[in-house]
Amino acid sequence: MPHKRAMYRTGDAICDELLGLLEKFANETLAKQNRFRLGVSGGSLADILCEGMYDLRSDFSKWQIFFCDERIVPEADKESTWGIYKRQLVAKHDNVPESIFFPVNCSLDVDEAAADYERTIRKTFGLEKSTEVPSFDLLILGIGPDGHTASLFPGHPLLKEEKKLIAPIDDSPKPPPKRVTMTLPLINNAKVCLFGAQGHGKAEILKRIVADRDKSLPATLVDPPNGYLIFVACDEAASLIEGDPLRGC
Repeated sequence: MPHKRAMYRTGDAICDELLGLLEKFANETLAKQNRFRLGVSGGSLADILCEGMYDLRSDFSKWQIFFCDERIVPEADKESTWGIYKRQLVAKHDNVPESIFFPVNCSLDVDEAAADYERTIRKTFGLEKSTEVPSFDLLILGIGPDGHTASLFPGHPLLKEEKKLIAPIDDSPKPPPKRVTMTLPLINNAKVCLFGAQGHGKAEILKRIVADRDKSLPATLVDPPNGYLIFVACDEAASLIEGDPLRGC
């Protein structure tokens, strides 16, 4: 990557660009190490990944997939992000094994689910006895209409969390109220943070994040100091942004 920040405009849809970047970063990582550690999101991004990830040319047995946030509901619930991937990706494609996913234990109460997931991440990274912040190879993040990302919402106290890597939230302004989420210290230690934005409904909020750099929006606070920040947006989502304000940063 020539710059630490970049934006890609993709015509009518972001699917091909997003999946292409995922394949690229996975294989570049696996050329240097034995594991590719990925964080995924729900919503429309989950639909894109479930529809096309199985067809990527990569060794999935070396992937480890975590969740940027999760709703504390049973996996059979339509609100469960893990449930979406299990039904729409794992159950349909034999080459994507269930064993590479690390779901949140939603049978626990929200506080313990967050603590348990942080322990799982630390153990997987070999940092269970360390205070070092793990560094994911890639996080794929969405943007809500209010500028939230993962389950980090505007004005919420979790935006100031400095110690926890995974935090509970029991008052989410978007239902369901109980969730666990990656915090900014973990997100901003990733090697690559990749946002996807699709549709005209994302145009105004994307402008506020990318062009205006509105720091009241959680998505704007994602800016890994030692990694890459990438936005993939269709033409409609990027329609209010002139030029490419990120390139050259």
